[in-house]
Amino acid sequence: MKCEQGDLAKIIMSIRPTNIGKTVLVDEYVGHFTQGEEFQFKGIACKAAITDHFWWIATEFGLSNMYGDTPKAYIPDSWLEPIRPMKEVQKQQEDIDLTVKM
Repeated sequence: MKCEQGDLAKIIMSIRPTNIGKTVLVDEYVGHFTQGEEFQFKGIACKAAITDHFWWIATEFGLSNMYGDTPKAYIPDSWLEPIRPMKEVQKQQEDIDLTVKM
């Protein structure tokens, strides 16, 4: 899986083109499902668009599903690109004195 719970992620693929490019919170792991498999999550009837791990995602506004605008939705892991801070890289060499002083 590319994402972890609590990640911010960008939607890179969606059934609804208006969702592509949106930044969302990867809120909760739903499970692994096979394409076409139907499942219930949080009282919502869901259907897996592809075989993948699925996440419950959230945003304040701007997501859309078959019912209209929504603050939460489910999406396959591979359709998300996690946004993680770059690790700090040392850019220059530092000389360190290793001589023993007595």
